[in-house]
Amino acid sequence: MSSRELLAAFFDCLRDFENTTERCLDLFAEDGVFEFPYFAALGMPTRFQGEAELRQVLRMIGARFKAFTISDVEIHEVKDADALFVRYHTDAFIDGGKRIYAQDYVSQLIAEDGKIKILREYLNVIKTARALFPNGLADVPPAAE
Repeated sequence: MSSRELLAAFFDCLRDFENTTERCLDLFAEDGVFEFPYFAALGMPTRFQGEAELRQVLRMIGARFKAFTISDVEIHEVKDADALFVRYHTDAFIDGGKRIYAQDYVSQLIAEDGKIKILREYLNVIKTARALFPNGLADVPPAAE
């Protein structure tokens, strides 16, 4: 698959995330990487590589979010590479539908041999902390000096 086709397949997984974790995992190369550069600010790992780590992060996401609605998609292809940048918005219910998680992303997807080699997502970590942590921002560790 091309980077554009992989992105479409990844978005399809997000739309029914609770039932597509394994299908989503299959989109990644054997040594594929799912990266969240700003997660360090939350005291969380920033890089998940290989099947075991990818499964771990996908299950972590799936435990909180059953499905995402995706909108405002803007794709920017990279010249001379099977890669792209995409800007998009998601909405998802959390806490059994009691709250809505709304997030804007800028992501870089690099494909190799028809699989995702790197998926790097930039997002608002404050919104992420509020959604992932039981006590929201209160659970964010102090910044390292």
